[in-house]
Amino acid sequence: MRVYHMSQTLQLGNKLKAGYRGNTECCNMFMKALEHSESYLQSMIADMKLPNDEWREYVKWCVEGVFEFVRKTEFPSLPSRLDCSYFFDSLDYFKTLYEAGWAQEPEEERAKIRLFEIELNEDDPIKCDMCIFDEAYDIMLDTKNISAVLGCARRYFSGQPSAAPIWEIMSDKDAIATKDITDYLVTTIK
Repeated sequence: MRVYHMSQTLQLGNKLKAGYRGNTECCNMFMKALEHSESYLQSMIADMKLPNDEWREYVKWCVEGVFEFVRKTEFPSLPSRLDCSYFFDSLDYFKTLYEAGWAQEPEEERAKIRLFEIELNEDDPIKCDMCIFDEAYDIMLDTKNISAVLGCARRYFSGQPSAAPIWEIMSDKDAIATKDITDYLVTTIK
């Protein structure tokens, strides 16, 4: 299956290493707290007593921990976000992501981003709406509402769309970078 992937480190011909940068341990404390109960996780977060700028460093891992808890307990047949690589089957998504995350960066930073065509060894991978994950992140950052984040995780893994979905493909299967198509980003953004 042909899909697309953006990276700062991938090289043409490389096999992608599934897994979220080995940061499973960062998520475990939040997931283990949730295994006790929502209120236990809520207390743990409150006890951290972090100002918002420091809390921002933990939000991603907290949300990933909540999502992994929901996946393990309610969607065990699906692959873990923590053990997958992420792809898109539409180049239009990359235009949106690039504009949101990189287009305003200095040229030196933009030059680090590469877009690859990938050969994914999977015929029917799971697709989830990345906007729902982003919604969960914003909820956790702003309100620390664990019930709402749990609801987002359930929507995400069940394949429900947001109002304007961006479908990310999660796969723990073999994938190889077969073509550098970074010029697509440069020519479509100008």
